[in-house]
Amino acid sequence: MAHKLSKQHQEMCQKIKKYKADNIENKEEFYLIIEHPTLELILKSDITPTSKILLVYLLSRVHFNYEHLYVYIPYKLLEDETTIKKATAIRALKDLDTKGFIKLHSGTNRAENNIIKEYLFKQKQFYNPMRNQQNIVEMTPFFAKILKALK
Repeated sequence: MAHKLSKQHQEMCQKIKKYKADNIENKEEFYLIIEHPTLELILKSDITPTSKILLVYLLSRVHFNYEHLYVYIPYKLLEDETTIKKATAIRALKDLDTKGFIKLHSGTNRAENNIIKEYLFKQKQFYNPMRNQQNIVEMTPFFAKILKALK
């Protein structure tokens, strides 16, 4: 079974590429720019402060040319880079998932997750209960909220 990006995911990537192309003069610079509507959506959202920080962090990890909107991050790396403890990060990710900002693929369907890891991130991995849990976070719901807010 090969993984394919959903039609919604592909359409969202195209919308983001078009939006960025229409609104950025210098296309050679690739770094996270949180524009006012995006920042306002994050700051005014009914999510915890930790969830807001984590959301900004996840946005910074989205593939710079929007080939896909998945972020693949182990809890250990997340903890090292954000100093958010694993238990707090788990709660924040669940909060973001519950409130429709992200789609968390971690732990729910390991076979599908392994296919996504291999397809998008070129990593073959098999479930090992002794290893630290790794996350696949889909950012499509967040970008859908942003584009809806921009209308």
